[in-house]
Order: sequence, then C-alpha cells, then structure tokens
Amino acid sequence: MYECQYPNLFKPLKLGNTILRNRIFAAPTGYCDLTVENIATEPLMAYYESKARGGCAVVHVGEAYIDSVHGVDIPKYLKLDSDDCVSHLATVADAINKHGAIASIELMHAGMFASQSYIEGHQVWAPSDTVIKTDSDKASARLNGAFLPEMPEEEILNTIELYAQAAKRVQLAGFKMVLLHGGHGWLLHQFMSPLTNHRTDKWGGSAENRCRFAVMVCDRIKEVCGKNFMIDFRMSASEVNSVGYGIENGIECAKQLDGHCDIIHCSVGNHEVIESFVVMHPSMFLEDGVNMKFAAEVKKYVKTPVAAVGSFSDPAMMEKALADGLVDVIEIGRGVIADPDLPNKARMGKADEINQCLRCYTCFSQLITTGQYGCAINPTTGRELECKYDTPPVHKRNVVVVGGGIGGMEAALIAAERGHKVTVIEKAGRLGGVLLIEEDVSFKAKLKLYIETQARKVMKNENITVMLSTEATPELVSSLDPDAVIAALGSRPAVPTYLPGYDKANVMPAEYAYTHVNEVGNKVVVIGGGLVGAELALHLASCGKQVTIMHRHEQVKCGANGLHGQAISEQIRIHKVGTAFNTSPVGITDDGVIGKNAEGEKLYEADTVIYAVGQRPLADEAEQFRFCAPEFYTIGDCVTPATIYQATSQAFYAARDIGRL
Repeated sequence: MYECQYPNLFKPLKLGNTILRNRIFAAPTGYCDLTVENIATEPLMAYYESKARGGCAVVHVGEAYIDSVHGVDIPKYLKLDSDDCVSHLATVADAINKHGAIASIELMHAGMFASQSYIEGHQVWAPSDTVIKTDSDKASARLNGAFLPEMPEEEILNTIELYAQAAKRVQLAGFKMVLLHGGHGWLLHQFMSPLTNHRTDKWGGSAENRCRFAVMVCDRIKEVCGKNFMIDFRMSASEVNSVGYGIENGIECAKQLDGHCDIIHCSVGNHEVIESFVVMHPSMFLEDGVNMKFAAEVKKYVKTPVAAVGSFSDPAMMEKALADGLVDVIEIGRGVIADPDLPNKARMGKADEINQCLRCYTCFSQLITTGQYGCAINPTTGRELECKYDTPPVHKRNVVVVGGGIGGMEAALIAAERGHKVTVIEKAGRLGGVLLIEEDVSFKAKLKLYIETQARKVMKNENITVMLSTEATPELVSSLDPDAVIAALGSRPAVPTYLPGYDKANVMPAEYAYTHVNEVGNKVVVIGGGLVGAELALHLASCGKQVTIMHRHEQVKCGANGLHGQAISEQIRIHKVGTAFNTSPVGITDDGVIGKNAEGEKLYEADTVIYAVGQRPLADEAEQFRFCAPEFYTIGDCVTPATIYQATSQAFYAARDIGRL
C-alpha cells in the first residue's frame, strides 16, 4: 500500500479561496527567449510547463516589467504595461494551469538599477538622490557615475498604479497569483533598505515609512484584482553583506507586510554585491538550505505564511523544515531546472532518482552569455519544446558505450530509455570516470550524489549490461556485434613538458593530488588558475594547506561560467589562498616555482608543485572504434576538453540520433 514519505511537503495549502496541491513552488527564473516585441515564445511556454507537469504547486514566470520606460534593466524580459500582453500571456498561463499548478508571474521594476532605461535616455529614479559608484559587473556597471534624483511622490503613486494594472492584465490572462519582487536590490527593496533610502518624508526613515511603498502596492493590487487574487511578496530578509542590513531590519519589514500579502517569501541579498550575490543564489561552497534560517526567524513574528528559498533539492530536508514549523512553503529555482520532476519523484517514492542541483551556475551563466538556459546535469533544460514533441526511434539498435563516466552514463541511460539494448564497457571497477577523484571534496557533495544516482540508474536498468574492470578493444567491441558505438573515453592531464623541472619528485598532476592529499606538502603552488586548478587550491586550503595559485591571466578562468568564477574568487578571499596572477612559470626547482611577471622573476616557495594546465583528449584511443559499427559517435573529453554540460548534452543527442535510419 502506498505511503507518502513526505506528508508535510505534499499537504495542501489554502490561500484565499484557492487550495494549492502541495508546498513546493517553482521560484521565478527569467526566460529571455522572446520575440523582438518581447512576446512569449513556445520554448518559453514549454520551459514553465515542464515545472507544472513536474508537480510544483505554483510556477512563477520570471521577471516581467511593470514599467517598460523607466524600470528596465535587462531588456529581454516580458513587459506588462500594455493591454497587448494579455493574449500571449494567456497561452503561458494555460500551459501551467492545465497541469493543476497555479500560474504566477513576477512583477518587477529595476528602480535605480534600470540601466537599459537610462541608456535609452529615459528618466531613472532612486529612493534618494544618489550617484552610482560601483566596481560591480551587474546592473550598476552600466550606470557608473550617473546621478539619479529622488523619485518624486507623484511618480511613486503612479508606479503603485502600474503594479496594480499589470496585475490586472495578468489576471485577465489567467494568472491567479503575482510575485512582487521586493528583494535583491530592485525598486521595492531599494525603498525598504536604509542603505539606499535616506528620505525624511513619509516614504523613508522608520520601517513603516520605508515599507509604505511595498504595502501600498499590495493593497492596491488587492483592490483592483480582488481579495482572493494571491500575492507572493519576495523580500531580502537580510542583505548578507558587510554594509547591508541584517535580519533585524528584515523582521521589521516583514511585520509591515504581514496581512497585506498571502506569502512572505524570504530570500536574501543584493545582486550588486558579489559577497551577497553568491549567497542570494547559493554557490556550491554553501550548505543546502543556507538561507532557511532567515525565513525561520521571520516566521516567528508574522501570521502570514512564510516561504524559504535558496539551495533546496533534498525532499527530506524540506519535509523536516515543514514538519518543524520553520516555514510554510519551499520555493525552488535551480533545483527544478536540474530536475523539473523533483516534486513528482518525491511524491511517488522515487526521491533517489532526483538529479539534485550541483549549484554550479551553468544555467545562470549560460543565460547571461547566450540568453538561453542550459543545465550541466539536465540536457532537456532549454530544449523542453523539442522534447515535448519527441518521437521514438524508428529502429531499435544494439549500442555499445565505451567509457562509463559522466557522458557515457548519460548516453547509456538515454539510449536505453529509447528502447535500445546497451552495453557499457568501463575499465575501472566502478562507474563515474575521472570525476570520481573529487568525491571527497566537501563542496562537491552534490556532484558525488549525481554520479552515484546516475550509476545506480545504469546498474539497475534492464536494457543496460555493464562490463566493469574491462579494457575495451576493437576486438571486444566488434564481438558484441553493435549497430552503434558511442566513444566516451575522456581525457588525461596535459603534462607541461616545456617547463624545466616538470618531472621532479616534488611535482604532481592535479588529478593525482586530489586522491593523494596526504602526499601533498604543507606549502603548495598550483600552476594553472582554470577551473581545475582553482577548485583544487580551495580543496587543499580546506585541508589546512598553504596554497598559492600561479596563473598567467589576471584572474581565475572558468570559461563561460563566469558566475562560478566569481564564487571561486570569493572563496579564495575567504580562505586566504595566495595568488600570483599575471605570472607565468619558467621553471620548477626543489624549493618551488620560478615565476615571471612584469616585475621580473621570483621564486615562489613550495614543498609540492601541482600542475593543472589542461587536458589531453583520448582522441586516438577513441578512433580505434570508428569502424566497429555502422553508427559511430564521439562525445565529451575525447573530442575536446569539455564541461559536464557539454558532455551530457553531447551524450543526450548521440543517444537520440541512434536508430533514425
């Protein structure tokens, strides 16, 4: 007989006259793939629909501007200040509502950070007269040096009405809730924060006055849309940085909002402060549910249901928080990007199949870089429309996958899911590949869990045969009579043979250092400030080593994942890891590394020198399997050094392409 493992997580919640099916909300994640007229597209609809179909009670559509003249930062978001938005938003609401979820949309105004409005020559206001001075690379970067005048009262009142009319339009479109963005440094937060609001009139000073704008927005929406139209108010319960406000101000603001909205949604932070940004969107260096404590503290002082957000992906943790009365709702952003079916899997007793978010920032960084979402461990992210109308292969094939790492496991699972018979050949005694070297790294716990989850799925899949501790050869592969071969052999560390002393006894590759920390001396120089070198340096620092990163560039390099690079840089600061940037190694001695920069040469003392200077694809090794089957695919590092995202995406499509002809 069925017994729900998480009864509190799946307990209904009544707000007004609406009963929500559980306590899991899909937090707003802005989708930039719009038409040139900022009209929602089918890919956008499919993206949000996947979260509704996956079992979330509420799906918040991310970031829609209520003032497209004065309130715009990123231009490629929805706009709600014209009646023209109703028809295309109706299709978005329907995509969510038809699966039993509640369609909601995030109303926002960038306020003093409306950089696009400023660039286009429109008036931009701040709560108080201010000159933007910043070293941020976020919204304020495009406003640096700008004088922004205090928002006049008539404009405040006009903006309140813009919020209300935007809510009315989305209500007409079929949305039953709005999320008011009153956190993260946007307009309503700017008024609520004493850091940016220095007014002495009724809009500033006391908590009551600073929150007056937000409260009046809530009240006016209820007047226009009706008391049963739901409002989720997102606030920063703390600004979690050295100059911003703490939980005390957050509590006072929550008290002002109490009774004026249906959910007090406690996030944290300010997007303009990197120290705050990587807690607002928690990095992999922070614990699960890191911001729960702020929401739990707020709940002690209000009667309105309270939501927590930030690094939730484990249903057992969510269940406990609800059972203990810490919060009433869990809002999940990246967790339902990594696995939109998280709620359904938890309810169905399949929690061990959930792909828990790595918090690697691939999704966020790719959105910033390309305007499209992607996910390191979910190849369907950003491709929901394509997958929604997927067709099965015409022919079922016999598939051999050579290599049981990240890419190989994904390829095997997708091929088996599509009805093919699969054999995986892995030379090691377990699945997981080269990334198994990081399984003891504290901030890679989610990566370890992902590898274990994938390996477990492969091992128990009836369509997959696994050959461990087996060296793949052309003869062995051919003997299996495959119709298709997928080579996923990976890569090996590049060796800096050009560097005098590279073969000394005190030198080792990063891959070896990860698994032999006890052989690493107390004082370490890591040559290479890419992702591998920087993360290894942090791991060794956490093990008590004194580490210096030597890198020929001016900062750590994480490829297209700039946000993870910022999180790493913040950790380097916190853990006091030494850096020798703009410095190239010219030789290794028994005493350390000789580095050269604009000031000349210098010895950087070290007991152990570790190199992390790239990877060498096992291309020749993969090539030997090219003619073992009519169909042949190479994926991941054996083509070119790849990220997890690239490996899983290539694996996904290689497996999907098999059997078409």
